[in-house]
This record gives sequence, structure tokens and C-alpha cells, in this order.
Amino acid sequence: MQPPRVLITGAFLLAGISNAIAASSVDLSVVGKITPSACTPSFPGSNVVDYGKISAQDLKPSLSTPLPDTTLKMRVDCAATALIAVKVTDNRLGTGYNKSIPSQPLLSGFGLGLASNDAKIGGYMLKISDALADSIPGEPIESKDGQTWFDAWDSVWQPGWMRSIKAAAGPSIAPKPLQTLEADLRFEAWIAPSRDLPITEEVQIDGNATLDIVYL
Repeated sequence: MQPPRVLITGAFLLAGISNAIAASSVDLSVVGKITPSACTPSFPGSNVVDYGKISAQDLKPSLSTPLPDTTLKMRVDCAATALIAVKVTDNRLGTGYNKSIPSQPLLSGFGLGLASNDAKIGGYMLKISDALADSIPGEPIESKDGQTWFDAWDSVWQPGWMRSIKAAAGPSIAPKPLQTLEADLRFEAWIAPSRDLPITEEVQIDGNATLDIVYL
């Protein structure tokens, strides 16, 4: 397939400038790694948290209504030992109802979608517990950029952050190379006040998030 014409023209122009004024040139490097240790995330059993049908009469009119806490099993299997983390992305970003400060966005939780009147249906938070690295209990750690890590024991897993298992004690917090990772993914969900929702019609709870493997 031929490259776009504008790119070909730009390539010749750059080459001409480089030859004419060598002192004004700069190198551009494109780097990366191809890892042989492919890893696959999964939810053994189910990847769906289903709260079924909730009666509008059971919702609080002016406060959020908590839903039963739920747990899913999360697992990551790698072809060989690898240094990895799991990153979570909220596919309903911006729809989370902040039960603590309703006027503020929900930064540490996830959204449940919007109702027909564009009201935020609710929200949920995630936590990890009972983490295992190669069948050995481990302490979860978290990072935003994959460089600086923090202890994450019993803390909320925020959208856009990644989790891994802490390496052996040392001068700094760092992830541990592993081949399998197992953990309980705990959900704490709630529904927004009924006064904000169109409860004369059926409202579809529509939370959705993605877990991605990050190779460190």
C-alpha cells in the first residue's frame, strides 16, 4: 500500500534540510519491546455483576441507596514469568454519582450510565482482596504511571490506575515478577436518589469497565 502523498513529500523535505543544514537536525527514535511472555486476564465463572430488578419503591428519595456487596474472581495467566500490572478503565466515565458530594464528579469510582433524562444512575467502587502471586499470598500495590508505586491494601482501585503485587521487602515499593495472579474483585455499588431518576419507566443499570494487562 502506498503511503499518503503528504508523508512522502515531507520525507523528501526533511532529507533535504538535513543535508543542507546538518547542525539543525535532530534524531527521532522509536523504541519498545516485544515480550515473549503474553498474559491473559479472565474472570473464572462470570464477568457480570447482575443486580437483577430493583423496585423503585426500595430506593431512597433524597439519599443514595446501597446495593449488596458483590465479589468476582479475577485471574491473570502468563506464558512465562513476567513483570506486569492490571489497569482498569471506566467505559462509563463521567456517569458516576458521587454519593458523598453529589455536586462533585466521582473521581475514585465508576459510573453506572445515564438514565433517559441524563441523570446519573449511580456508581460503584472496586477493591482487591485475597491477592495471590503464583499461589502465594501477596500485598497489592498501585501506580498511575507504572513508575511510582504505593501500597494499596484495602484501598479503592481508581479508574486509570494499575494494580500489581508487591515484591519482597526492599528500599522501595515495586511490583513482583509472576506467572499467575489471582484476586477477589469486590464491588460496592449504589443507586442515586430516586427523585433524580425517571422512576415511572424502567432504568437500565449499565456499568462497564475494562481490565488491561500492562507490561512493565
